[in-house]
Amino acid sequence: MRPDEKDISKLYFFVMLLFITIGYLVQKASLYIGIVFTEFFFVLLPVFLYIFLKRYDVKYVLRLNPLTGEKVLLLVIIALFGWVVSGFFALLTNYFLSKLGKIPVMPIPAAKDEQELLLQILIFGLVAACCEEIFMRGLIMRSFEMRGSIKSIFITAILFAMLHLNVQNFLSILFLGSLLGYVVYRTDSIFAGMIVHFTNNTVSAILSYFIAQQNLGKVASFQQISIPFTAVIGYGIIATFFAIILYILLRYLAKITDPYVIKGTTTIKEDMHIFLYWPVFLSVLVFVYRISWQILKIARVI
Repeated sequence: MRPDEKDISKLYFFVMLLFITIGYLVQKASLYIGIVFTEFFFVLLPVFLYIFLKRYDVKYVLRLNPLTGEKVLLLVIIALFGWVVSGFFALLTNYFLSKLGKIPVMPIPAAKDEQELLLQILIFGLVAACCEEIFMRGLIMRSFEMRGSIKSIFITAILFAMLHLNVQNFLSILFLGSLLGYVVYRTDSIFAGMIVHFTNNTVSAILSYFIAQQNLGKVASFQQISIPFTAVIGYGIIATFFAIILYILLRYLAKITDPYVIKGTTTIKEDMHIFLYWPVFLSVLVFVYRISWQILKIARVI
């Protein structure tokens, strides 16, 4: 039995509210402790409370199915190629934002030493990947599945990108969320999403660390980044090559997997009504308000 999508929509809105209120306060007090707290108590705990109170089959809802060694290796490679493609969307977004003004540094700072890097890999890589995948690709994606397997991937990806409440990485996370949903759907295993998510976040943390080391860790709260259009084109060419390889890898994944495909009977117009259901609609309003505020701040209007 699948979770009711209306119930899950309410839960999603509740989690978003926790993120922008208590989550903001605890992370401001202590970033690492705050992230662990929010991931375990605001993301993971509501999932298991809901499943146990409703008496759903945990293994079925969360897709707690094992993976073979071949698939694990393939997923890591997929994650690496996907990271490059995702990075292009981030670069493209920041290119346009840089035309408005100073781009704020992402809230997660680069590690200052190897010990902090290991801590970031543990928290941003392992903890975040496991908790967020159980919530998004586990509970949420399963609840929208009767609209169709593919539709549930994209609906979940949109909600996943919205939950991060950041204009700078929205397109990047939207792409990543779609990739995560696809590998979970093809393998019928939540562990596939965790592996790709962990690899993506770990690569980002390691790269940020080495870049910071080269810059001697001197990072301002705002950066006047000048991104040449040639850099966007150059990275775009590289990302296109990686996207082609990624497509081939995903085709191979499709070849060695045989998931149960749900076609769904709803139309696209009917599916759009999801975003008019009050908890999702309010979530969209919160998201639009936050990114509008961020854009105006970059443009120095406020």
